Amino acid sequence: MNRILWVSEILLSGLNLFPPISEGLLPKDMIKKILLFLLLISFSIGLDKAGFAKVLGEEEKLILVGTGAFRDGFYDIAEKEFGQFIKDYPSHPNLYEVYYLFGKTLLKKGKWKEAQSAFLKIVQEKKNFEQFDYVLFWLATTELKIEAPGRAKRLLLDLLKLSPKFEWIDYVYLLLGLIDFRSGNLTSSEQYFKKASSLSKRNEILWPSFFWLGILSFRLNRVEDALGYFSKILSERKGPAPFLHKYALYWLGESQVRLGRWEEAKKSYQLFLDRYRNDPLSPEVIWKVGFCQYRLGETKEAIDLFQSFRNQYKYSPLLPHTQFLIGRIYLSQGDYSSSLKEFEPILAKPSEHPLWALSLLSTFWIHAYQGNIEGLSKISQRFQKISSFEEEKIFLQWIQGEMTFAEGRILEALPYYFNVLNTRFREKALFQIGKGYFLENKFRDAITNFDILFLEYPNSKYKEESLFLKGESLLQIGNVKQALECFEQLVNDENKTPWQLFALTQMGTLYTLLEDSPKAEGTFKKILQEFPEHPLTYYALLKLGNLHFRKNNVVEAIHYYSQILKGSRFELRGEAYFLLGEIFYQQGKYEKAFGSFETAVRYLKETSPLFFLTYLEMGNLQRKWGKLEEAKKSYTTVLNQAKDEELKKAASELLHLIEKR
Repeated sequence: MNRILWVSEILLSGLNLFPPISEGLLPKDMIKKILLFLLLISFSIGLDKAGFAKVLGEEEKLILVGTGAFRDGFYDIAEKEFGQFIKDYPSHPNLYEVYYLFGKTLLKKGKWKEAQSAFLKIVQEKKNFEQFDYVLFWLATTELKIEAPGRAKRLLLDLLKLSPKFEWIDYVYLLLGLIDFRSGNLTSSEQYFKKASSLSKRNEILWPSFFWLGILSFRLNRVEDALGYFSKILSERKGPAPFLHKYALYWLGESQVRLGRWEEAKKSYQLFLDRYRNDPLSPEVIWKVGFCQYRLGETKEAIDLFQSFRNQYKYSPLLPHTQFLIGRIYLSQGDYSSSLKEFEPILAKPSEHPLWALSLLSTFWIHAYQGNIEGLSKISQRFQKISSFEEEKIFLQWIQGEMTFAEGRILEALPYYFNVLNTRFREKALFQIGKGYFLENKFRDAITNFDILFLEYPNSKYKEESLFLKGESLLQIGNVKQALECFEQLVNDENKTPWQLFALTQMGTLYTLLEDSPKAEGTFKKILQEFPEHPLTYYALLKLGNLHFRKNNVVEAIHYYSQILKGSRFELRGEAYFLLGEIFYQQGKYEKAFGSFETAVRYLKETSPLFFLTYLEMGNLQRKWGKLEEAKKSYTTVLNQAKDEELKKAASELLHLIEKR
C-alpha cells in the first residue's frame, strides 16, 4: 500500500472525531433544561424535594433517570430509559430532546447505526429543533463511523450554511478536510485544513490540521512547506498528541530525504528509533538510517547497519535493496569478490526484478575493473537482451522508473517512463504508463496508452495483458459492450495465456449479469475445456452450477457442485455444500439437506452472510422436525452474530414464531 495512505489510515482511525467537551454538558445545557422542566412540575403542585420523585409521572421518571444516568456515565441505563420513553410517549412535547440524548447515548456506546437513526429522526421531523446544528454535527460523525463520507460531507456543508458561527466550526472544517483527503480531493482538503487551523485555538484541532497540511504539501511536492509543518509540530512538546509527534517525525525524515538533506534525515530517523524502537515502522526506519549513511559516504557504518538489518529482518521486502547497497559499497571499496556475492542472489531472480539490471550493470563494471574479458562478454550479451546501452543515463532513467513502480509509487514512476518514450524502451514504457494509469484509476488515460501500444506494436509481447487491462478499464467507465469486445479479442488469440482465462472469467460473469445464460454457460464451459488444471476452473464450475440451479436443472447443478467438492479449492466448498443443501431442501430430502448445511458451516467464513444464511436454513429444518430448542439455537446464532439486518430480521421473526407456540 502507498506509504502515505497507510499512515493516513492509522491516523484517521486514531483521531477522536468528537469534540473535547464535557459529556455531562450538552448544547445550551439541555440536561439542565429538562431537569428544570421536571422541577417546575413539582413546584406547580406545591411539592418539596422529598416528595418530588413520588408524584412524577412515568414519562418524567424516565427522563429523570435517563438524564441522570447519562450525566454520570451509566450509558446502558440511559439507553434503556430513553428508549422506553420514545416507545411509550411518541407525542410527548420533549420527545425530540429525548431523541437527541438517546442519540448521544448510543454514540457513547459505539452503536453508530442506531445513533444515526435517532439523529435522523430529528432531522426529518423537527427542523425547528433548537439545537439543530448540533444534530447535524453528530449525525455527520455517525455517517463517518459507518463509512458514508459522502453523506457526512453533505451534512457538514449544510451545517456551515445553517450556522457559520457554530461552536465547533473548527471541527467541521477538520472533518471536511479529512473527508476530501481520503477521496483524493487534495486542493479542497488543503483549504479546509487551513481554515480549521486559522479558526481554532484547540490543540486537538490545530495540530492535526498542521500535520495533514504537511502530508498534503509532501504529496503535492511542496516539500519545503511540508518540512515547515512537521517541524512546527515537533517544536511543541506539550500541545500535539503523542502519535502526531511520532508520525510527524517520520515524515520529517521523508521530506529531508526528498530534498537530499541526508545528514538531517539521518538524525530524524535516529531520533525516531530512540523514541519508538518497537513501532512497526522501525525496520524501515533502521534501513533508511543505513541509506542516509550510504549517501553520506559513511560506508563502514552503513555496512555494519545493513549486515545487522539482514540478520535481524530476513523476510523484509527491503532485503534485496540491502544486498544491492552492500554490493555497491564493496564495489566502491574495490572488494570485488564480496561485491559479486551480494549481486548474485539478485541476479538469480527473474530479469523483471527492479534491481536485476542495476546489479547486472554493477557486475559489468566489476569485470571491467578486473580486466576479465570473458566475463565482460557474457555480461554484455545478457545486457543487450534487456536494453540498449547507447546512453547510460537513459538506461538509469528506465531502471529508476521500474524501481519506483515496483515499490508502488506509481505516479512518481510515470515521469521516468515518459522520459524514455523516444528510446528503445518505448514499447515497455507505453505498457507501464497504461498499467500505471489503470492502477491509479485513471481509466481513460490507460485506454489511450494501450491503444497507442496496439497501433505501434500490433504484436507486442505485452498485448495480452494490455487487452485485459483495457477491458477492465472499459468496464470501470461503464462501457460493457466494448469491454466484452476487448475480452473476446483476447480470447480469440492463438496463444493460450492466463490472460485469456481471466478474460473468459470476466466474460462469463458479465453475461450472467446481463442474464444471457446461453453465452454465460458457453463461456464457463470453455474455461473447463481449455484450462482444466487452473484453480479458476473451480470458480467456473460454481458459476455453471448456479446457472443450472436457477433454471431448475438440478441434476446438472449437482454435477457441477460435486466436482468442486473433489477439488482443492477449499474456499469454494462452503458455497457448494450450501447450494447442494438448497437443492436437497427443495426436493424434500431434508436429511441430506441438513447434512450439506452442516458441512457448509465448516468451510464458510464466520463473517460471511452465507454462513448465517446456512444457520437460518438449518433452523428451518430443525423447526420442521419439531426440534424447537435446536432451531432456537440456530436462529439465535444469526440474531446475535450476523451483520446483515435482513438476516437478523428473518431470524427474529422465526424465533418469534417458535415462542408463540
